[in-house]
Amino acid sequence: MKYLSVLLFAAPLLAQVTLPGGSIPTPVVMQQTFTTGMVGFGYNESARLNIFNLNPVAAITSPGSTPPANCNVALQFYDIKGTLVSQSMVPNFAPGQSASFDFPYSSLTTENLVHANIRGVVVINPTPTSVAVSSAPVGNCSVFTTLEVFNMETGSTTALTSDTRPVGVQGLVGFLSAPQPIR
Repeated sequence: MKYLSVLLFAAPLLAQVTLPGGSIPTPVVMQQTFTTGMVGFGYNESARLNIFNLNPVAAITSPGSTPPANCNVALQFYDIKGTLVSQSMVPNFAPGQSASFDFPYSSLTTENLVHANIRGVVVINPTPTSVAVSSAPVGNCSVFTTLEVFNMETGSTTALTSDTRPVGVQGLVGFLSAPQPIR
């Protein structure tokens, strides 16, 4: 209990960090990657990767203040061999928004199978690539992901997962500041 009270007392102080010389540190924006497991789909089906930005929506932004930065999100599909088969960018993904990206079975070109496996990957704040990235200031965001497979004739969902796993090393990143002169 005493650690909780220390944390509650220290949290407001941590939010007001200043560096020697009065400079304000710049938060480091972190790239995060999450993957779903493999799901199977076949003829006349489509895989859909859905995302929702869990960051809280700012109540009312006062005049002259800067609204919180949004994030950029890449939505990707990989085949069973780990080959990127399709991707889309969601630039300037604001808190409370959702987006989706469909990949129909008919778009598979790697193999001519009756049934194929695919997985969805979500990359938060990807590095600039051939997919356009927003030029707006970028912030970190928390994204809820689902991957569904649905029948394109009936619209019925045949498979759904919201289970994702982080890919690569991830963790808390501190603040980036300008180098300080040695005294």
